[in-house]
Amino acid sequence: MCKISQVVNAKVLGISTALTLIAALPAMADSLVIISIAGEAYDGPPSFDLLIDDNVVGSGTLRMAIKTEADGRLFTKPRPSSFLEQFSFTVPDDLLTPDAEISLVLTNDKFTRMDGAGEDGVLDRNLFIDFVRVNDIEVTSADMVLIYDGDVVEYSYQAGLLPIYEAGFRAVARPPEGGWLTGAVAKVGMLDIPMPLPRPKDLTLSAGLVQQ
Repeated sequence: MCKISQVVNAKVLGISTALTLIAALPAMADSLVIISIAGEAYDGPPSFDLLIDDNVVGSGTLRMAIKTEADGRLFTKPRPSSFLEQFSFTVPDDLLTPDAEISLVLTNDKFTRMDGAGEDGVLDRNLFIDFVRVNDIEVTSADMVLIYDGDVVEYSYQAGLLPIYEAGFRAVARPPEGGWLTGAVAKVGMLDIPMPLPRPKDLTLSAGLVQQ
C-alpha cells in the first residue's frame, strides 16, 4: 500500500505542477504588423486604414509623400523607394486569425486635373504599397491583390509598388500557406512544461497495481 500511495502521489504532484505552469504562462503575444508604403500628396498627404478582414485595427498619415503640386509624380522619380516609410501596428491575436485577410485602404482621396499644374496636369493623393509583414512573414506587393467591390482589379504596378488611386479600393495581403500564425510559437517563446515522468515498467502491472 505504501508503494501504491507513493506512485499515486507522484503522479498527482506531476500533473499539479504541469497545470500550475500552464496557468502561469503568459497569454499569446500580440502580433506585430508592419507595412511599407509610399504616397503622393495633393493639398495634404494621403491617409490610410489598416484592416483585418472588415475590422479597422489601425490608421496612419504619410509624412514623406511626394507633393504632386511642386514635385510631380512618384513613379517618374529616379528613386521612388526613397519615399517609402514604415508603419507598425500591434494586433491582438484574437483578431488576427490564421486565415485573415489584411488590407489597406485610402481614406482621404483627392484628385483634380489642371492644365500646367504639377508634372502632368494631375494633382492627386495616392498610396503605393511595398509590403505587409506579420511578425516574420512578409507578403510583398507582387503577391498582393487589388480589390474593388469584391472583384480583383488589374492595375499596372508603379516602380514595383501596388497603387491605390481611389477610395473604395483595397490592397489585400492574403494569408500564406499555413496561415499568419505559423511562427507564433517562436515569436511567443513558449516555455517547456515538465510533465510527470512515466512510471518504470518494473513498477506497474497492466492492471495498474504496483508490484510488491
